Amino acid sequence: MKKHIFLLAIMITSLSYAQNNNVENNGAQVFGNVASSSRSYGSTSGVFINPAKKAQGSVHLFKDWNNVAVIHSSDDQRFSLKNINLNIERNMFESKISEDSIFTFNFNNIDRFVINNRVFRNYYYDGTNRIFEVIYDSGKITLLKGYKIQLVKGSPNPMLNRSTDKNVQKEFYFLKEGSSINSFRLKKKSILALMSSEQAKSAEKYAKDNRLSFNDDADINRILTQGFSN
Repeated sequence: MKKHIFLLAIMITSLSYAQNNNVENNGAQVFGNVASSSRSYGSTSGVFINPAKKAQGSVHLFKDWNNVAVIHSSDDQRFSLKNINLNIERNMFESKISEDSIFTFNFNNIDRFVINNRVFRNYYYDGTNRIFEVIYDSGKITLLKGYKIQLVKGSPNPMLNRSTDKNVQKEFYFLKEGSSINSFRLKKKSILALMSSEQAKSAEKYAKDNRLSFNDDADINRILTQGFSN
């Protein structure tokens, strides 16, 4: 516990607190504010961990930790920071405090994370809580993207050129309708099938006119937004 308090006291690293659209530099206070948000009911939103030795390849979604994030709490507060990443393997967001110290967030009192303008939410799926990226949300249907780490074991066989274990990132798409979440095959036909015939025609024309791809997340958001606006 003393170690945790000491670490919390020295975390003056590119952090800021934002509430009611006003951003102030509060350093380590960000972690305390998130953890003590009024709806936590005694549960915390994060802990410190000491990262274990990693296999080749990253278990984190983003290439580095210099990511702009805004954390939206369940009681409508906002907290911003710049050193955050998603640990896909642990299914948690982490903030790197030093080379051997990481603060881990959970969703006990958090509604969503917005990182580099990408929205992430926590949903219950397949018997557990999982973090999904929200690709599109109409209010009725939500297109989600999930991530998974596949560990490829190393081999002493020199012919395989794989002496160490390697982490490989995999991604999957899901469709949320109400409280139901199901696997979704991302292709042009299945995306257009989410809309009515007239909406699909409008969306397809819009994609063609603007040279949008049905395989690009940002383009898919634009295509679906156009389609459902009709």
